[in-house]
Amino acid sequence: MSEGALAGVRVVELGHGIAGPFAARLLADLGADVIKVEEPGAGDFARRLEPLVVDRAGTESSALFEYLNWNKRSVALDLRTDEGSAAARRLIGGADVVVESFRPGRVEGWGLGQAALRAANPALVVTSVSNFGHDGPCADWLGSDLVFQALSGVLQMSGTSDREPLKRGLRQSLYAAGLTAAYASIAAHYASLESGAGAHVDVSIHECLASEIVLNEAYYMSMGAVQGRRPPRRDPLGGPLGGGDPIPCADGYVALQISGVVSVADLAGLLGEPRLAGPEFATSEARLEHADELNALLARRLEHERGRDFFLRASESGYLTGVVQGARELLECSQLRARGVFHSFPDLPGLEFPAVLAQLSRTPTAVRRRAPRLGEHTEEVLAERREPKATPAPARNGKPAAPLAGLRVLDLSYVFATPYLGGLLADLGAEVIKLEAPHRLDQTRSSFSPFFENDPGEEFWDRAGVFHVVNRGKRSLSLDLGREEGRDVLRELVRRSDVLLENFTPRVMWKWGLTYDELAALNPALVMLSNTGYGSTGPWAGFRAQGTTLEATMGVSHYAGYAGGVPAKVGQSYPDFLACWTGLTAVLAALVHRRRTGEGQWIDVGIYQLGAAMVVDALVRRQANGDDSQRSGSEDIDAILSGVLPARGEDRWVAVSAGSERELEALRATVPGTDAPARADALKALARWAAGRDAREAAATLQAAGVPAGAVLDQRDLLADPHLRARGFHEWIDCGRGIERPIIGRPYRWTSEASSVAIRGCGPDFGEAADYVLRDVLSLEDDAIAALIEQGVVTTAPTSPAPVQPLDLDVMVRNGALARVDVDYLRLHGSPLPEPAGGGRR
Repeated sequence: MSEGALAGVRVVELGHGIAGPFAARLLADLGADVIKVEEPGAGDFARRLEPLVVDRAGTESSALFEYLNWNKRSVALDLRTDEGSAAARRLIGGADVVVESFRPGRVEGWGLGQAALRAANPALVVTSVSNFGHDGPCADWLGSDLVFQALSGVLQMSGTSDREPLKRGLRQSLYAAGLTAAYASIAAHYASLESGAGAHVDVSIHECLASEIVLNEAYYMSMGAVQGRRPPRRDPLGGPLGGGDPIPCADGYVALQISGVVSVADLAGLLGEPRLAGPEFATSEARLEHADELNALLARRLEHERGRDFFLRASESGYLTGVVQGARELLECSQLRARGVFHSFPDLPGLEFPAVLAQLSRTPTAVRRRAPRLGEHTEEVLAERREPKATPAPARNGKPAAPLAGLRVLDLSYVFATPYLGGLLADLGAEVIKLEAPHRLDQTRSSFSPFFENDPGEEFWDRAGVFHVVNRGKRSLSLDLGREEGRDVLRELVRRSDVLLENFTPRVMWKWGLTYDELAALNPALVMLSNTGYGSTGPWAGFRAQGTTLEATMGVSHYAGYAGGVPAKVGQSYPDFLACWTGLTAVLAALVHRRRTGEGQWIDVGIYQLGAAMVVDALVRRQANGDDSQRSGSEDIDAILSGVLPARGEDRWVAVSAGSERELEALRATVPGTDAPARADALKALARWAAGRDAREAAATLQAAGVPAGAVLDQRDLLADPHLRARGFHEWIDCGRGIERPIIGRPYRWTSEASSVAIRGCGPDFGEAADYVLRDVLSLEDDAIAALIEQGVVTTAPTSPAPVQPLDLDVMVRNGALARVDVDYLRLHGSPLPEPAGGGRR
């Protein structure tokens, strides 16, 4: 078995539950030596999470604990005692990374706070994973999956506008936070290798979800538009803010999405329905007006076709489509089997776990051992001696440096997941050059994006809000890769670069002679990431995909929906974020490996297979108990009493989740009538209490009593939220042309004497870096540069941009595509962030 990318890295895990342990396990899968410190006799409470399974030795354990903790060693230490705390400090003295996930202040009370640990081990990275971060007015608040989704803005956009906001199923926010903590830890470790100084990475689970609305926040910061929940009558095929809704078929549900490549008229042939080519379905506005007719037509055409059959038929013909799948279908899926996603243990018969997120060609992730018994390795680990790290080197030029300063990234990708990955690498200090086709605008420059002040202007491609958010801090070179001369320029850039990102379907790079093997022949140290819908191998490798349809296929939609209702699409572009965070984890790990060995490698990310890791609760439950998780609306799956209740005001809601007997008793002591024996009666009493209160005040009252709760916030609320403001979650960026806007940064705070992370600037103007790249990077002569420009291989403006129009905001509000438009949003310009309430609306 090959060494992992993080071979030689030691990680000490202090914590419990899901998010922190999942982050540490991802580091272990990549080759790190992870030591899990647990309380003697009790251990991580995840050891008791259901479903419980019995191994061949007759030992009962939690299937989820097994999933979260393989590849680790367990040490039993009582950190509340001087002896246990001292033993932990000795362990940490020789470690590279600590991942801790206790409530803020807990480890400080044991003498294990990040400041003390880093003083003793200056190169140490301490990653803290908590509900709301380690500072800010809500740092001590209690959280749950439901509460995180409420306070992040995700809940407000999910469900239908005639009903309460709808939660994403299961407890996926905790796994998403684990992914974020993993990539941020590796970035900080890379920085410590460069500078000799460690960092404190303060990861907020709440902010991990809030960072998922960067696309929606762009609508507000660009033109004051607030997205709400989808109207009951909606366009299932797509639009500025829609698409991907499950459509009934013979045995379940499918999803369809139109795009710049596939139009509604094209669907007429696929479905054998000429009326789809008519003018009443040609635009999003027209489809919304005729939504009932469109949905009925689609249902009739699909009522006799099985969902999987339709998905395969449509995908093989090049359409963007998905099929709603649950645990059973995922476990039986030939694509996941071909990709080697699942792993089983000989002593846990009948259980398979999703074990592969990204495929790394030189250092593949591996499951080397099953989860440890409590304290199984105490003597072994404590007997080991590992020297403390050296004292830090001085910061470069006496100033904190960016972690990835000096690295060059070539970004060939389009739309969202991979471009956003590149933007976050730019935040970390890499020079990111976006390579754009002269004849094909990135959708985030055109049809996909709102424009500042809803005014496209003459050069609309440089005024697109989403583009600036996703591609912040990059340079732009317009290069025609369809021509050999353009590919020659790319090859020369590859010789001088460290990372290449691309998200074409697999055949494109092969057709161009730009596969990893061909590029690695030019630069053996190249790290290349290919992000596709289904991965570069397997029977579905050639299928086109988009986040809107993948959400159904990867299992997310199956577990979202109102209780007793149909599957639902929730949030916005959720699969793209999973791909972004997974890709960052893999790229950063590959860079650590490259720094140690000089070797590059190819990273193959298939977004589809990431779904299995997010719905693992349902997968293990089906295998252990034979049943499937049910759609439960906006309940937390592990809560005793939870729900979303209307508060005072129009479309204002508060989320409440009592997950333990102590929290339930606190709720009963605070809200009269919630001690009713019937759950429905208790929720009615809670609803009566919330109805006369401001949502924020109600949530604060419950939190003060010890009950997890949160107001359901929208995009404007997030900009005004005191906690997010205190944590600097939004960063003000000069977008050029006198336009300043607040942009979502990252879901963690980075503190280090030697490195800093920040948004480095707005997105680039189209082709603005031609002279810099050709002259300064490639050292081309004037006549060679002139020839490339004269031939149209390099351009400084798009060659054939399709005209765009301002969005008709009044119509979008009227048909429910937007909840409202705040006409005073420009108060943001040149001033502090807005107040939570007030201002004109229409």
